[in-house]
Amino acid sequence: MPESVEISDPSAFSGQSLATQVVFTIVTFGLYPIWWSYKTAKMLDRGTNQNLSPILAFIPFGNIILYWQIAEASEPLTDQDAMPTFLLFLFFGIISWYWVQSGINAAVES
Repeated sequence: MPESVEISDPSAFSGQSLATQVVFTIVTFGLYPIWWSYKTAKMLDRGTNQNLSPILAFIPFGNIILYWQIAEASEPLTDQDAMPTFLLFLFFGIISWYWVQSGINAAVES
């Protein structure tokens, strides 16, 4: 049976404004989401009992594996199952990005 995801270190998370992220995405001509994936994977790696590979954010097609890892590790933060989050990362990333970042922001605020 797969291990359930638990938040092991809430202090590992830092919130960020979604509006700021949209501005960064526009200013960097769409490159900011790569950095966001790396940074978020590092936070989830430190803050949950999951082992993520943040460096995959910079490897073409490796980011697909990282999206699955982020989707799975963010389950307790988003109250969303990993599969819909992962599929949205692939086909309509802004929704999964919103879910994950909102979950991180909520964890920081609580």
